[in-house]
Amino acid sequence: MNLGKIAKSSYSKAVQSIIRKICDQTDVQDSLYEQALLYFIDADKQQEQQMAAEQEAFLFRQRLQQVSGADQAKIEQRLQQAEKSLTSLSQGMEEVRLARLSQLKELCYGILEMVQGADFDETNLLTAKMLGTIQLLSPTEGKQIARSNQQSKHLYKAVLALRLLDRLLLDAQITNSYVLKRYQNNQAREIEVTGGRTYQPFRDDVQIPLLLAALVQDIGQQHPEAQLILRGADQTLDEFRVLDNAERVAMLQTNYKESLKFLTQALGKDKYIGNSKEERSWFERNEQEKLGFMVTLLKNSIKPEQGIGNLLKIPQIYTSVVLSTKQNYSYESLPKVGLVIDKAVEKGMCSKAAADALMQITGVFPQGYGITYIPKDSDRQDLDRYEYAIVTSLYPPHPNVPICRIVTRNLSYQISVMGCTVRVENNLFFPPARKKLEKIKPERLKEILMKLVSNFEERKDMDLIPKCWHPGEYFSYARNQNLWNKAINQNF
Repeated sequence: MNLGKIAKSSYSKAVQSIIRKICDQTDVQDSLYEQALLYFIDADKQQEQQMAAEQEAFLFRQRLQQVSGADQAKIEQRLQQAEKSLTSLSQGMEEVRLARLSQLKELCYGILEMVQGADFDETNLLTAKMLGTIQLLSPTEGKQIARSNQQSKHLYKAVLALRLLDRLLLDAQITNSYVLKRYQNNQAREIEVTGGRTYQPFRDDVQIPLLLAALVQDIGQQHPEAQLILRGADQTLDEFRVLDNAERVAMLQTNYKESLKFLTQALGKDKYIGNSKEERSWFERNEQEKLGFMVTLLKNSIKPEQGIGNLLKIPQIYTSVVLSTKQNYSYESLPKVGLVIDKAVEKGMCSKAAADALMQITGVFPQGYGITYIPKDSDRQDLDRYEYAIVTSLYPPHPNVPICRIVTRNLSYQISVMGCTVRVENNLFFPPARKKLEKIKPERLKEILMKLVSNFEERKDMDLIPKCWHPGEYFSYARNQNLWNKAINQNF
């Protein structure tokens, strides 16, 4: 498979950079989730320092009323020092909070710019590229699957939430008055919101808060109480193990409580900068409503029923399968995500209309998934082999019929501009297609496998009729990382 130099395209590097800004493990501890861990560790200490400073100032005020003369002057001096210390402490904490909020908002704007196009089709193409790149950069074999998926899932889920919002708005399935008001109001106020951007109601009050809420939905797991459950007192437990029921309940409760705390206290509302009383009044009211919307998203995602919390809950379920951190991870089982979502609907965990909407967008084959399929000849007859393709488009004609980019032709890897739609009867993930190849002699099937895999000796125990293939190695070559340019489609 010598199709170029092993490297990352500028786009792949950009996606990895965003993932690392959200969740990483480094010495500098500058990612969102690393910063959250430090916040949770320091929050109680900072609160104690502030309470102590407030108590000290209060006591000096009390004593000031009880003394006179020279003692009064001394107490006044001590009071001024205490109040100055309290002000300095409060201002320092406020500056850190605003910097944290600003950094996260800029990250959300960066994400939005990468997945929001000029129209519906371009937006879905950019989104497919983002989701597919995340999947293709993620390991599907080996010991690093859980760790990598843990880092990537926040971005993946947040992007899915944006596209689910689009679909539900188009289908008139959103009833939330806050969202509808801003969706219908496209008039921009001449006020700078951040980074020199002029205020846009839907983008700034709905899309960015939705991204932010999705990114912090699981941030409570960084709290020391949650880390104690996950890793144990001596940090030796496997955090990706299956928790027993008591641990799971405690984890869910801690995550919910502390994620809300992080949203409202560590992030909170932005600060108005300017001199207009009217603008200040509007800005502060709008910030309060925006924070209320994000709180509602987190609270309602626990049991959304038909509510706005489905925007987080359903992408969370989908992502938990596609980027699973479980020990029993199985790449070939990822398309069973549709069954998992159906089961969640049956249990009343989410809305059927919203679940159907997500399946309409994504289908059951995740972006970047490796499809094995039976090609047809010029007379539309099945050939006696299978080929490789990669899922590259949203909105498939049916959830079980992925739209792909062809990777091999005549059992040879190519930089292809050919796309294909793979029907159930020719997709080897499904039994009817595999049954077609069972009549072919094992020798021929082994010959096909030898041509398609890079190291046959290491992989000679692979299934002769594979349900899927792992495209990570193919994608690691720089020339193969632009799978989303314009393609000529065929049907198989």
